[in-house]
Amino acid sequence: MAYLPREERRSAIIAAALRVIRAEGFGAVSARSVAQAVGGSPGLIHQHFPSVAELTAAAWRAYVAESLAEFDAAVQGSEVDPVAEFFANHLDPAQGEELGIWADAWAHALRHPAFAAVFADSVRELTDALRGSGAEVSDIEADRAVLLAIALAGMQRVAPERYTVARAASILDRWCAPGAQPPLS
Repeated sequence: MAYLPREERRSAIIAAALRVIRAEGFGAVSARSVAQAVGGSPGLIHQHFPSVAELTAAAWRAYVAESLAEFDAAVQGSEVDPVAEFFANHLDPAQGEELGIWADAWAHALRHPAFAAVFADSVRELTDALRGSGAEVSDIEADRAVLLAIALAGMQRVAPERYTVARAASILDRWCAPGAQPPLS
């Protein structure tokens, strides 16, 4: 790997870890796999991150920050319904891999307690983003939307033949239709 200032190299390592996650899932993240993706050595990874768990958490935080920035850009100052935009990836067949990352992150959180706290923080960030987007939703409704989104992302990955885009649209209809009331309200 060519010389980069420390923060740029750290950012490049995080981006490489995210490429590994996107390509092979959270379980594939290792010092070796990320080193290969960044064009360096496992020692380089350990110079910047004391553990693979910390690297994985940093990659996830970067992914969530990127996702939240995209959501914010889509809804701020526009006529876009924030709740409909929040669920838009579930209704776009091209976004299946992105949804799969959320499902894999949840599974990773269940297996790795240190990551569970990071994942829980990201769920809170999503809830805060939805509430701050102009959508008129309570804390409970925002939590419900976020948890529904994550569960639906998981089921679209686990059973794609059952949880098709059309079925997701039907499930989300009460959330996304103009003037709709959230389910179980």
